[in-house]
Amino acid sequence: MTTAASKPSPLRRLLFRLPLLLDGRAGRTAQHRLTRAIGIDWIAVETRGRRSGRPHTVVLDVVGHDADTYYVQPAYGRTSDWVRNVAADPHVTVRIDGRSVPARVRDASGREGAEVVLRFIRAHRWYARVIVWFVGYTEDIDRPDDFLRRDLESTPVFAIETNLEGAAPSAPSE
Repeated sequence: MTTAASKPSPLRRLLFRLPLLLDGRAGRTAQHRLTRAIGIDWIAVETRGRRSGRPHTVVLDVVGHDADTYYVQPAYGRTSDWVRNVAADPHVTVRIDGRSVPARVRDASGREGAEVVLRFIRAHRWYARVIVWFVGYTEDIDRPDDFLRRDLESTPVFAIETNLEGAAPSAPSE
């Protein structure tokens, strides 16, 4: 199994940033059309810089969700800036489906994350192949579920929980 520790080439970096570029007002229509065309949801996550305290936004593929929780995988693994930011402060603001809400991020790696990502891979085979090529968390998605699940248990997966009853509100967006 390979890891996502190394930074991508300039082309891959541009492709990683495409959803963020489309997140602006002018790009929302294009983003909506692209999302509908490929059947993948994106979530914009605004973190606070762990040293600067400034807001930082990243747009991530949603690899699974239920009513209040969205699961994501960091492209650069645990070295991703946004992952290090939420390790310092798990309270974030997310934008999904045209609404902004406070949320909290927790590590869902292990069995929980592996099950979510395995369901995503099986439901979106062609897109999963592209992501595996980009990120490299596993070498082959065409293996039996038990083997794939074992690889996926060691990959980082994060749950973004939007039902925060009783939680401290996150800072407003700038």
